[in-house]
Amino acid sequence: MTIPQFLSKHRLTLLTAVTVIACAGVACFLLLPSGNNPDERLATPTPLLLEMLKPGKPLFLSPEFLPFVPAGSRDLAPQPELSAKASRNISEFLKLQRSRHFAAVLIAPDAAYHPLVESLLASPLWVLSDVTPWGYLFSPAGSTAWRLPTDGECAERWPVPSDRAEWLLRTASCLAAIGRNREAEELLRQAETTRLLPSRISATRASIAASRGDWETALQLSRKALRQDRSNRAAREILVRSLIECGRGDEALDQARELTALPSPDETSLFLLARAAHAAGSPEEEISALKRLLDLQRQRSAPTGATQAYLGQACAKSGRRGEALRAFAEVLTAPEITEEQRGAIREVMDHLAVTPSTMTRRSDAPPSPVNR
Repeated sequence: MTIPQFLSKHRLTLLTAVTVIACAGVACFLLLPSGNNPDERLATPTPLLLEMLKPGKPLFLSPEFLPFVPAGSRDLAPQPELSAKASRNISEFLKLQRSRHFAAVLIAPDAAYHPLVESLLASPLWVLSDVTPWGYLFSPAGSTAWRLPTDGECAERWPVPSDRAEWLLRTASCLAAIGRNREAEELLRQAETTRLLPSRISATRASIAASRGDWETALQLSRKALRQDRSNRAAREILVRSLIECGRGDEALDQARELTALPSPDETSLFLLARAAHAAGSPEEEISALKRLLDLQRQRSAPTGATQAYLGQACAKSGRRGEALRAFAEVLTAPEITEEQRGAIREVMDHLAVTPSTMTRRSDAPPSPVNR
């Protein structure tokens, strides 16, 4: 079996963890408020956190919220390192819960935290008590469950139309990220009545279509959003994903290049550039994008194992066997990679070590055997 054939066989196993990066931006793209002087509840999570801290009981907060906790209350929330681990790992969360007995849990709509959110949604011990522009609030079983506000309730709570549109859009985005599409669509209907933020409404609908796998609709809606506002970064991300899924690799690559040419490209845009380059048959640009993504993740002390796995595959398929082995060796030390994924990677490394490649010089092999 050739290296490309072997990698194709294992592609889904290795990329399971990587694909979450592509969705991260879709879940979080409405977290920053637009317009001047928004309501304080939209400008910062501090009002929400202060309300949660009033009882003086331990809380679990994902890392994004910790800088907003007042100094006198910091002992009620986990330390940043523990919060980061528990937000990404259900067993770490359960370990903390057993020792701290949290009175409430607030999790940001980051795709990396999605397994924990899904676990809490399915748990008989927790209730989704609020969906906010900042994320998901869980309270102990027996608490009142969150429900959609009526038009009148929403107008009463958010009397300024621009604030109301902002709250509706960002809350709809959070709902869509966990598959609550019916509720998200209802909030978008309410947002349309303000006649504000049309590009972001279209982009959110495109995100919902993408979550259903309806890529043609997502393609049309993301194009519409960009016609309404060419600076809508989220819409361009969804457009790139849709073009890839619709088999239009060359156009996807053009759009991805435009996306990463914007100021401060993020993890999502660089990952999409790599995916688009792969779809367009441009391996050098794919590898270059993945290396830029790794540099950014290291700067931010973010997990790199999934990206290293993707880089290893890309290098192996391009005949860069030595680079591939080094990338896979890095993956084996990544704490976020599962044992099943490590097993698959070791198998790929074994195959690479014994399969000659006419596209790779022998001197490109690692200087010493890889420990397995």
